[in-house]
Amino acid sequence: MILKFVWKACRGVVCLALLSLPNRAAGQAQFVPVSPANTQANSPWWVSGEFGEGQLKLSSDQQQGDAVPTFALGFAGGRQINNLARVGVKLNGWLLQASDLNDPTVGESVSNVMGIIDVFPLRRSRLFVRGGWGWASYTNNQPTGSNGNGMGWETGAGYEIPLRGQLRLAPTVEYAAGSLGDAFDPVAPQTQRRYSVIEFKLAVVFRFGGHGG
Repeated sequence: MILKFVWKACRGVVCLALLSLPNRAAGQAQFVPVSPANTQANSPWWVSGEFGEGQLKLSSDQQQGDAVPTFALGFAGGRQINNLARVGVKLNGWLLQASDLNDPTVGESVSNVMGIIDVFPLRRSRLFVRGGWGWASYTNNQPTGSNGNGMGWETGAGYEIPLRGQLRLAPTVEYAAGSLGDAFDPVAPQTQRRYSVIEFKLAVVFRFGGHGG
């Protein structure tokens, strides 16, 4: 299953990064560990793209759905605001059924647009925790489907691993949930529709701008 592969990959990359961190001995004096905030102070703007798998659950007052594996894709960008935090905007989505230009009756997905904040709680660590709040939407093109939208939120954590220059790889785990409104179907109405998803992703982060751009 893709989920198991992504999860094992994330754990493996994080473990490799922790084991490969150089110490501060005299023989390695050329390497000076710095916090991600200090590094980003010279390149304050950042963008990222991320992909992986989520376990998405759709439910309502009338129906409790099951968590199903979905492809997860997201894009984000923003700016460092101080030595401990950065802010940005994120577009995230989970695909249940791909749309088809030749068949307008197929396609199902959940997506959200959120303002996010990443906090680096440890000064000399690239570990970050994330929180977000914004707008979620549900698209269902099937004949019996009904679109919807509402407020959503997310929380998660990740670890940035330097690749080259201002490029970073960041395994992340996140949980998101929110409301998708009501479906006023006269045959089978759905009230208080909502979604929840836990996802494991790999993000590629690029920093630019400022004196280091």
